[in-house]
Amino acid sequence: MPIVLAPSFEVERVTERINVDIRNNGSDACVLRLAVGRETATSDPRFPPFTLTGPSGVVLVGDSAGAMSNPNASTQITIAGGAKISIPYEVSFGAGWDLQAGNYEQYLIFQLFEPDAPTELASHRTRLDLEIPAMARIRFAGASSAQGPAKIEMGDLSPVAPTSSPPFAIRVFSTSVYRMEFSSQNNGTLLRVGGSERIPYHLSVDGRPLNLNAASDGVDVTSHPGPAGSVHPLSIVIDPDPTRHAGTYNDRVTITVTPI
Repeated sequence: MPIVLAPSFEVERVTERINVDIRNNGSDACVLRLAVGRETATSDPRFPPFTLTGPSGVVLVGDSAGAMSNPNASTQITIAGGAKISIPYEVSFGAGWDLQAGNYEQYLIFQLFEPDAPTELASHRTRLDLEIPAMARIRFAGASSAQGPAKIEMGDLSPVAPTSSPPFAIRVFSTSVYRMEFSSQNNGTLLRVGGSERIPYHLSVDGRPLNLNAASDGVDVTSHPGPAGSVHPLSIVIDPDPTRHAGTYNDRVTITVTPI
């Protein structure tokens, strides 16, 4: 029976319920012990840490071969003759950016024993399917974004020396490697509000100059950023030109992060 886990990253933990149904086909009540362990030979070793909670609390899941001898991994149950009972378990794990996109499998073996006998009476194999989607988010640092898009104020431009932006950066959270794409509404120039004059500027990410004269330019990030994300410093430089027309100039740059 596969149990599919698919984190949304809108919650701190993802939880799924497992019900283990047991029927007593005899006429007399019986006392049994239900144990659970991991089938290590077929389970993905990259499967993220998870918590299994049963009727007796959190289960320290070990190898299925040693489940019966592990008191924490088993619970005693009593079933009346001809009756069926359902034993609830919960599987949960933290949905954080430290998870890497992909499909993972983990196999749990539920085993029935007599209370004091090591002979297995019955067992059931359950597969946990974990699907981590490829997704990403951006946060700005050093840019004003109280309302609407983040803004960088260049202030008054110097007519004799280059004008540099204040320090700012983007922090990217992603479950996989990704590409950052930059596109300029005015093809790498600041356009005067109410006019047609333009001021070219240079935008760099991680020290790499971007070509905003084209439709777009980008950077491939080939390592998983981890739980804290990856910080990418940005800078804008405007060369001096004393002949420019006074006024307010602006441009809009769209940054797109695509997991790959």
